[in-house]
Amino acid sequence: MRIRNCLPGLASLAFTLAMLASPTGCAKSRVVGEPQTGGTTGPIANGGATATITVVGTKTSISLGTGTTVVSQPDAGTVKQAVECEGGSDCVCPPFNVAVMGKPGKWGANPAGDPDTALQEWLSSRSVGTAKVAKFPDRKTLTADVLAEFNVIILAGLGEDSNVGSWWTFSDAEVAAFRDWIENGGGVITLTGYSGNPEETRPVNQLIGFSGVTYNQDGINATCADWQICNCTQSRTFGTWNKTDAVVASLSNDVTYVGFDNGRSITAPADAHVAATIDGTKNALVGKLVGKGRVLAYADEWITYTSQWTGEGNPSATDPKCKGLLPQDQYQTAQFWFNLIKWSSPSARCFTIVDSTTPVKVW
Repeated sequence: MRIRNCLPGLASLAFTLAMLASPTGCAKSRVVGEPQTGGTTGPIANGGATATITVVGTKTSISLGTGTTVVSQPDAGTVKQAVECEGGSDCVCPPFNVAVMGKPGKWGANPAGDPDTALQEWLSSRSVGTAKVAKFPDRKTLTADVLAEFNVIILAGLGEDSNVGSWWTFSDAEVAAFRDWIENGGGVITLTGYSGNPEETRPVNQLIGFSGVTYNQDGINATCADWQICNCTQSRTFGTWNKTDAVVASLSNDVTYVGFDNGRSITAPADAHVAATIDGTKNALVGKLVGKGRVLAYADEWITYTSQWTGEGNPSATDPKCKGLLPQDQYQTAQFWFNLIKWSSPSARCFTIVDSTTPVKVW
């Protein structure tokens, strides 16, 4: 029997669990929580059985039923989470590929010094190998072959410069290919608010307009719940969520606020689902089920800036009056991004996040 875990470096742990609980087939194990040296986590759901994992020094002990097995782990204190696989003799997670297409924003808490790298770094370092990110800042022709490589595509600033343009234009063949990709299971997440020029909405509307979900050319801003927080985070507090629509309720799981600054409202057709609004009347997060795929439009780009994740580059970071009031204290940006990606590709059952610094609830 061949056992291959989804997580590099945890093969011995997965193999042990498989031997203890799964006499045949593929181990499907998930460690709930993050064991610390000398601590215990549990349970581990594995084929209907329950196990407990304990880490002491470089030894990991696994208790299942009446037996206990000890496995050597060089990084025992950082053993985190095993990922449930699809099944089959090799237990291989299907690839989950994310593309970020378009130019990064040029604003943020520290204009010209607030990169959008946090999202990509977070996915690369915290998804424990369950997601891979590709960046396409330059115009790429959208063909069926190119699109087929990705489960989720995030559309950023679609222009030669995200702030001043010129804005990209897509051919009829590209628009048709993009629509076909979505209808056959692709998930797209769109952002706006990169520029003061309302023409920034044109290329993204060209790609998703077939769904009826489009951006307006207005300007909207979130209402600040607490001006001390807003002054310290360098953004407005956005958090007016729709919890009553079951289709999109998960988009705000464990999220109170994220940063928002000068976005654009969204038109939602009758068969779309509004997940969040501003002032109760302007749609700011809209999802729509399209064939086998999903379209998800968000009204701003502030959630892409590093300062809104870690506080790095925030001019208020060293202000003693802002202790406990910085983005990393008040916003759940990582959780929000997990929700967006997971909603856009619900079939990605292996996609997970393990992050002890900014814990994310995986659903």
